[in-house]
Amino acid sequence: MSSVLIVIPARFHSTRFPGKVLAPLGDKSVLEWCWTNAVKADVGPVLIATEDEKVVIAAREFGAQAVLTSPDCASGSDRVFEASRNIDSSFVINIQADQPFLTAETIKSVAQILKTNSKADLSTAVIPLTDPSRLKNPNVVKAALAQDRHCLYFSRSPIPFARNGQPDYYEHLGIYGFKKEALKKFVGLKPAPLETAESLEQLRALDAGMNIYASITSEIPCSIDTPEDLEEAKKILKDNLKTAETR
Repeated sequence: MSSVLIVIPARFHSTRFPGKVLAPLGDKSVLEWCWTNAVKADVGPVLIATEDEKVVIAAREFGAQAVLTSPDCASGSDRVFEASRNIDSSFVINIQADQPFLTAETIKSVAQILKTNSKADLSTAVIPLTDPSRLKNPNVVKAALAQDRHCLYFSRSPIPFARNGQPDYYEHLGIYGFKKEALKKFVGLKPAPLETAESLEQLRALDAGMNIYASITSEIPCSIDTPEDLEEAKKILKDNLKTAETR
């Protein structure tokens, strides 16, 4: 048994950008970039879970293990649970299939929290947020952390409010680690009012009293939700390749 299983929920029929997981990004698809980084993390086996046979075929062509899950899964977490429930593992890492630049180091840090922090039901990752435009952008999810990196709240609004002094702001990255029993509990919960209001799934866990802890990491935030996001990702990839060539 591997203690950690990584599952990448890859929904082909995305509402805003259908087929985005198979969209070309450089010499790979968006999904293959996500899978490659997950494999590089070397924390456990990596499984792609999807509702469409096209994704299964594409995944197997670049060497990934992939399974079909129900098209009725309401969220990525539900798809992760369906794919992982009969696989023997202590921890499950949910990596979104539209974040092609999420690094192996970040994935490792999320897994490490679950292995070492007995109080953590879930783990995640954040990056320091200093760009005022991103702070005000409701599409950028913010996290408020305690000093021990216990996640207190997530919001689309700027939090915490800076009434006295300048607080530390953090941007939440779309990665979740679950202890296996916590994942089962989570998908069995009904959506919470705060979750519905903010449209943030993780607030369901906080509402139920589950503990989420975060690693603070260094990332280039890039989530592909629209064709415009894909064009921005192409620019980031080009810049990364130029930087690598000059080293």
